[in-house]
Amino acid sequence: MANYHKNIVVLSGGVAYTETDTFAIYNPTGGAINASVKGAIKIVDSGAYVDTTAAQTIAVQPGATMYGRFTSVSGNGLICMY
Repeated sequence: MANYHKNIVVLSGGVAYTETDTFAIYNPTGGAINASVKGAIKIVDSGAYVDTTAAQTIAVQPGATMYGRFTSVSGNGLICMY
């Protein structure tokens, strides 16, 4: 796991973390965890990449770290770094 950020929060209880932007999401478990994320995300619409404000579900694989700028993250067991 990269060590770029000093603060972490462990997600639990189905509650989204929204207090500050999250820059990395780490899965310390042995199985994939679906993260529901909002933030600086683009999706494909009519053949072009466009910004979206809707939550996107991304499977974070065991031991993987996902980087980005997220304003909301949920997924029990994930560790958010900010």
